[in-house]
Amino acid sequence: MVEFVSLRVESVEDLVRVGRALSNPLRVRILLMLARRPTFIQDVAQSLHIPYALAHMHLKILEEAGLVEGSYVVEERPKPHLRKVYRVRDFRLVIDRELLERLAERYK
Repeated sequence: MVEFVSLRVESVEDLVRVGRALSNPLRVRILLMLARRPTFIQDVAQSLHIPYALAHMHLKILEEAGLVEGSYVVEERPKPHLRKVYRVRDFRLVIDRELLERLAERYK
């Protein structure tokens, strides 16, 4: 059984951060790619035919929103170096009336 981590949406800013991350079709494509398997930034860039810097920017936004996580692995070839591999977190995101009412209470 997979245990899901609920994304913490405790403020309007949190809600906007997740909404922003999911609002870009390219970021959604990256999320779908990572759902299949953990992937390095370079592989994301090559698969989507985008510059490395753009892939890095989108992955950073997804990571800050709590949708993906990155970890470093040591690659031995051609010489030892660190690479960051990204994967989708096992998360559950629920945006319902109850959440919206709770957030609205804070902004009266």
